[in-house]
Amino acid sequence: MNTFCQLVLSKLSTLITLLICLPFILVEQANADWYEAKGQAVVKDGDKGSAKRKATQEALKQAMLFAGASVNSVQQLTNGLLKNEEITIRATGEVKQLELVDEVYNGEIITVTVRADIFPKGQVCAAQGDEKHFSTTRFIIRNRRQLTEGNIPRLDEAVTERFSKLLNGASDNLRITYVTPHTAHFNDIAKAQNIRSLSERSNTQFVLLGAINDLSIERKEKSLFTPWKNDEAYRAFGLSIDVYDGINGGLLLSKHYDAMAEWPYSKFDNVDEFSSHFWRSSFGQAADGVMLSAIEDIKEIIDCQPVTGRVLQVAQNTISISLGKDNGISEKDELYLYQAKEIVDSKGISYLQYTLYPGTFVVAEAYGKSSTVINTNTAVIANIQENDFVVKK
Repeated sequence: MNTFCQLVLSKLSTLITLLICLPFILVEQANADWYEAKGQAVVKDGDKGSAKRKATQEALKQAMLFAGASVNSVQQLTNGLLKNEEITIRATGEVKQLELVDEVYNGEIITVTVRADIFPKGQVCAAQGDEKHFSTTRFIIRNRRQLTEGNIPRLDEAVTERFSKLLNGASDNLRITYVTPHTAHFNDIAKAQNIRSLSERSNTQFVLLGAINDLSIERKEKSLFTPWKNDEAYRAFGLSIDVYDGINGGLLLSKHYDAMAEWPYSKFDNVDEFSSHFWRSSFGQAADGVMLSAIEDIKEIIDCQPVTGRVLQVAQNTISISLGKDNGISEKDELYLYQAKEIVDSKGISYLQYTLYPGTFVVAEAYGKSSTVINTNTAVIANIQENDFVVKK
């Protein structure tokens, strides 16, 4: 029996900034999430029961794949749902609740809508070793007057360069590949658009924004009883890091880090903020420690994010995409192609809705920063548009 693979999935959650409705994004989830899927099948020889079962099974399969759950129990779940057997549904472990929302007949086609509360089991994600690219701007200095002591006006540039070096050295697959040659102040009103623009311009999926919040100095004056000792100075290093998915949208990480360390320079020293001497100092080592802590958090949240790109061009039966060998894409890799749009309910709450394109999309040729893709099922690529999204299975 032929099954239409047209499918609409909606992640029913108020937290749209966590993109956990793409496959294998997180190794573990703290909470289950609701997914809604539509499956279609043709009614043959008047056998509506078989068609309903086929459409239900297809909807469940796609919803669970999209959520990163195992599909081994799809048939069991379908049987339990159609027979209204709650015990059968709960026995699968990954699906806590399952609802048959509706079934609609249009001629010989049945459309079944199901809603599932899916909690994928912990697993090693498929995207863990894939190359992930970041873009960033020079880190913001919140209070530039604090740069006076030490005469370090280019500390923002030096810290950004140092952070990039540490990230590239701490991971085999995370890279800062683009740094704007200036500091960018993204105000709240246009922040989402600016992040998407930077992501697209740099051909990177992730955007990292850093801010140095505190460089204040505390000095302990030398005692009258120990005039031979120099003043003791301690300097703060406060750093905020925000990481965004510039393609799918959403804030993935926002965290603040603090350290206080000895500042081994006098009030009148001119410090070279790019020198190895500076970074080997007590303060430089403390700053490195702060940045390495941030990098560990970034690695944890990014490792299982799937590599996502954009459709660059659609020509005849070939699709050009913004992912290539530099992103770990190889010939014969299978991909999902989908549209994403924001919908708002009657209460004004926003949700992200994903629409998967039907078919099996395979990489025909892979280049450094791009690839060409074909649909091996039908070779039909109707409705696929530039700036639609593509993600590695």
